[in-house]
Amino acid sequence: MPGRQNKVGLDYFELDCQMEEKVRLIQAEYGLKGFAVFVKLLQKIYGERGYYCEWTQDSELLFMSENGLNSGSLQLLRNIVSACIRRNIFSERLFKEYGILTSCGIQKRYLKAAAKREVVNLKKEYLLISVPKNRKNIVINSISSYGNSISDGINEQSRVEE
Repeated sequence: MPGRQNKVGLDYFELDCQMEEKVRLIQAEYGLKGFAVFVKLLQKIYGERGYYCEWTQDSELLFMSENGLNSGSLQLLRNIVSACIRRNIFSERLFKEYGILTSCGIQKRYLKAAAKREVVNLKKEYLLISVPKNRKNIVINSISSYGNSISDGINEQSRVEE
């Protein structure tokens, strides 16, 4: 009987009472819908993969369906996501290269929240932050080797001869 899968996402995440200016600008531009979409995106990111989410046409449709947005809201959703990228709430580079939504802040908060986990798997290409060398529970794989138990050398084991 195989062992239990390691948990990936989070059950809850921190949300500041005083939002950064760039988040307040999303609300200023799109009203409470803009803020609600932003928070729902954070829930998707932290709740599913912990530090990023894939953002494709299919994930847009599922996001809309799961959050009570009708098909007429598709352009509004796309505009809000674009504004979040334009304001550097999400990484433009990683969105363009890999079709994901993430940021330095999201990744830092995820690692802090997952600090006591036995294993935290990360994709090297998606990282925007430096991972502390003393975090032995972190395994960094390349996208091509993701799912393999082979690390990229950051968590090398050394053999000591006695």
